[in-house]
Amino acid sequence: MLEAEQAKKVVVHIGEDQRYRGKAAFTAILEYLGHKRILAANITRGIAGFGADHRMHTINIERLTEDLPIQIEFVASMSKVDEVMPELYEMAGTGLIEVQDTFLPVAQNFRSEHQPVSRRKEGRAQLLRVCLGENDKCDGKPLFQAVIESMHANDIAGVTVYRGVSGYGEAAGIEEESLPLTESGRPVTVTAIDEEQKIRAFLPYLELIIDQGLVVLSDVETVRYTHDFRSTDRRSRTR
Repeated sequence: MLEAEQAKKVVVHIGEDQRYRGKAAFTAILEYLGHKRILAANITRGIAGFGADHRMHTINIERLTEDLPIQIEFVASMSKVDEVMPELYEMAGTGLIEVQDTFLPVAQNFRSEHQPVSRRKEGRAQLLRVCLGENDKCDGKPLFQAVIESMHANDIAGVTVYRGVSGYGEAAGIEEESLPLTESGRPVTVTAIDEEQKIRAFLPYLELIIDQGLVVLSDVETVRYTHDFRSTDRRSRTR
């Protein structure tokens, strides 16, 4: 059975180039929230926006004048939000802080008698890296997107895409965010980790998609942290 615990959702809106005591303000805020034991905080980077100066910032402007909007979001108890807010206002400077009432669903009588216990699981897996160009295509769509969709269809456990800010390949010169792009664009790496058998079984599908690119396979050791609960697990209770 769930009960609702009152909480606050806080969203901090600042500029990417905003500084606080010698470092990026969004980094300083994230470190501060971690120090104050806020359980989780998310940072998102916008592609366009304007701030108190009403000057438009977009991703198409040169990097030195980009200053895109940054949004830092977290949810915490009302008392915890009251604790961090004075320092947060100072760190946000000319930015905007938005506070909303919300609630956290908590299992009744579940807090004290069912404390989470960390469990560490180790194993072996295979790491797959697919190195592509940002502008590479497959059937009219970005090649990296086609690779992700194929991995999803083949039940690969998890995939992450990294977009490089600088690099070069065998068919092009050095690519940087501040330089004009050539046909291949900036480097993009699609990374997946799963059991070796599943990764190997996926490779023939990958060959159907990629005409040119680099595929790297590495044996890795994995350490996975999960949580179990002491006493009777709520999932095993009689309903």
